[in-house]
Amino acid sequence: MSATFKSCFIYCLTVFLINPLNQAQAKWVFISNDNVGNAYYYDESKTVKNTATNEVSTWQLISYSEALTAPNGAPTQSIIQDISYFCVTGYESYKQFYIGYYSGSGGSGVSVDQLNTADSAWDRVIPDTMSYVLFQFFCK
Repeated sequence: MSATFKSCFIYCLTVFLINPLNQAQAKWVFISNDNVGNAYYYDESKTVKNTATNEVSTWQLISYSEALTAPNGAPTQSIIQDISYFCVTGYESYKQFYIGYYSGSGGSGVSVDQLNTADSAWDRVIPDTMSYVLFQFFCK
């Protein structure tokens, strides 16, 4: 094995092992299923409640019951997102900062696409939707 190949292999392995989205590191906790069987989870170790700003930030995993299409056209079975909730009555809203699309369920398989959505606007939480269920869970 050449020295260049060994260096590249060690670098790639290191990046994979310390990646904050590495599925081996996440401890996904089940939240709920929606009416079509999609499963929603969060990583408790990456959930932060900021009482000064009335915000809760967390990493969520959505595992779809049927394959969907990522923005780049690749089939995806799950997403992982960095999301925050604004927990003020009358101003209930959420904002996504990152979305990663995965080929397998439960965030498994390979990453097929990813979007930096930090510049997106805050979206209102609509009553009687899964968004509302998640908002209530995190803002209780």
